[in-house]
Amino acid sequence: MTMAQLYRQCRQMIEGPSADFELSQLFRAQFSDLPGLRFSDRSVDSTEAFVFRQKVKRLADGYPLQYLLGEWEFYGVPLKVGEGVLIPQPDTETLVDVALELAATLEAPEIADYCAGSGAIALALARHLPQARLHAVELSEEALAYLHKNVENSAARGRIEVVQGDVCGPLDLPALDLIVSNPPYLTPAELENAPPQVRCEPPMALLGGEDGLDFYRAIARQASDALRPGGWLVLEAGYRQARSIEKILGQNGYEGIASRRDLCGVERCIYAKNPKRR
Repeated sequence: MTMAQLYRQCRQMIEGPSADFELSQLFRAQFSDLPGLRFSDRSVDSTEAFVFRQKVKRLADGYPLQYLLGEWEFYGVPLKVGEGVLIPQPDTETLVDVALELAATLEAPEIADYCAGSGAIALALARHLPQARLHAVELSEEALAYLHKNVENSAARGRIEVVQGDVCGPLDLPALDLIVSNPPYLTPAELENAPPQVRCEPPMALLGGEDGLDFYRAIARQASDALRPGGWLVLEAGYRQARSIEKILGQNGYEGIASRRDLCGVERCIYAKNPKRR
């Protein structure tokens, strides 16, 4: 069987608007050392063909492309990902944009990434803020394995501290200028009705309580003590959560509460200033 024949055969196994992109990503990952790729007449041995068909079958069954590849890029940063860690999404780039703008005026900011997962946000910030020191906080043992690996592979590894801890309680961190977080925010009903690719991700990284807001309440309380006066709290928001999160921040005394829409027009990022005076 030639590579072109294998590609055409596997293309019949998957559907959807992103089918060509997903298949080409898998194809390139497995056969990147071979010339021609899709249209090549070069033969593929039976073992390679079998392995590739099995990957495509899993993709067709709803298994995430990112897990099959074992890596994904976020904000220009390559990341190792797999079962047990949240897959970085383009929506979260809005969060990074806002954090970079707020940190740009600070000389040597101390920044914490709460619910850091793979380290996507922390590593993106470290790449663009060479004077910053980052603290990537994650509780899950499974996610920590990827977080450590991605930090170790980064040129900024000397400026990123990996911290295993619960963001809903006190943490042993220095006074912070900025806290950024993409916390779990799905309700059980939302997760149950989510696409199969999402349901493959760890529930610990997705479920935010019955109303999806448990982590926002806890982080808003905890962050007011962790932040320096005038420090910023920057949070990713789920669909239609913006008003509820703004209310939580207001109830906890934050000032200058604002939001930022993502490219799809969803109010994806909520941020506010810590007014606390010591």
